[in-house]
Amino acid sequence: MMGPRYHERVRIAIIIIMIVVSVFGNSVVCWKLVSRRRNHRVSKARVLFLNLAIADLHVACITMTSQVVWEVMGRLWIAGDVFCRFFKFLQTFALVSSTYMLVTIALDRHIVIVTPLAPSTDPWTLAIATWAVSLLPSLPNLYVFRSVEVSPGKCYCTSIFYDRQTPKYHRQVYMGFVFLMVFIGPLVLLVALYAGILLVIWRHGAKRSTMGQQTTSSFPRAKVRVSWVFQAS
Repeated sequence: MMGPRYHERVRIAIIIIMIVVSVFGNSVVCWKLVSRRRNHRVSKARVLFLNLAIADLHVACITMTSQVVWEVMGRLWIAGDVFCRFFKFLQTFALVSSTYMLVTIALDRHIVIVTPLAPSTDPWTLAIATWAVSLLPSLPNLYVFRSVEVSPGKCYCTSIFYDRQTPKYHRQVYMGFVFLMVFIGPLVLLVALYAGILLVIWRHGAKRSTMGQQTTSSFPRAKVRVSWVFQAS
């Protein structure tokens, strides 16, 4: 079921608007970050945010654009089995890389704030490692998806789980894996990392407030002592 034609057109229009906004916004971010590199020292945060913008561009140019083409063609597939698998692999890889780059930025901020004396890791090493780890949730798509001919000259790029011969629990295992790697895992890490950052900031603020109160309360006693010394002399 593809839904009413009107809903399909609205969905395509919304995706196109999102593509235009994402490409424009992330291109500006990339240009700003790269142009400043000549005049400023390249910081770790700048490198990671540059990679995040590139990952978001991949989402717009690969995942969302291919989805629009697929919708316009009525979800028919004409590019063959190999490209069907590669197409689904790229779609997932773009989405996962953007999400994982957010986790890497959170991890970097957590290390800087919570353990400031820890050895600094090269930002490009962190970025490359994030791109590499993003491959893991995407690799199963090379096996799971394939081009299926439903009638002469009519093919769909679909998963093997719609085949009646495939046990249902295979689909449940796959969906659980994707849900854990793409949504639950990154969400738990982001919450834990930023919660740790907020806790450290709160503790430092409480310490500073306590020290300020102690310093303020010691001023009257210091004044009394100074005046007593002058009177005695």
